[in-house]
Amino acid sequence: MAAGAAEPGIAQRLRSLTEDFRDQGYVLTPEVLSSRLERLPLPVAAILGVPANAPALRLVRVFHCQDGPLAYLVNYVRADLCPGIENVDFTSSSLFDTLESVYRLRIAEGRRTFSAEPAREEVADALGLSPGFPVLYLEQVTYAADGRAVEYSEVWINSVHAKITSHLER
Repeated sequence: MAAGAAEPGIAQRLRSLTEDFRDQGYVLTPEVLSSRLERLPLPVAAILGVPANAPALRLVRVFHCQDGPLAYLVNYVRADLCPGIENVDFTSSSLFDTLESVYRLRIAEGRRTFSAEPAREEVADALGLSPGFPVLYLEQVTYAADGRAVEYSEVWINSVHAKITSHLER
């Protein structure tokens, strides 16, 4: 990466992390740690508006930049809307692109919540940080054009490599 921290537009528009960094000239390489169908945790099922025992894809990835691990992502995708999604190779396919091109779910809107968090052990290990190191954390719910919640994600970003900047107008 170039000197200084990258400033993806993740606080302005609903795009994937890869799209935001690519537009700044950075290349992210995904590493898939896990991709399998699981029952949704109860809080996630409630957020997505599905029954507690509903199956979902649980996709765990680390995105690497030239300076090392940049982001640790855990995505939950409704399996009822995306049959067979557990068979997609997410080392070469983008989640948003897959939802839109393969499953014809037009991603229309989302909600992101940002905070600063100390890296818990699995996050620290994935990002090559010491446990407790400050990371940028965001939770996201993604909605299709028909209003259905499609995906919930948790993202931890190495705060050494990126910062959040918003362009504001009055």
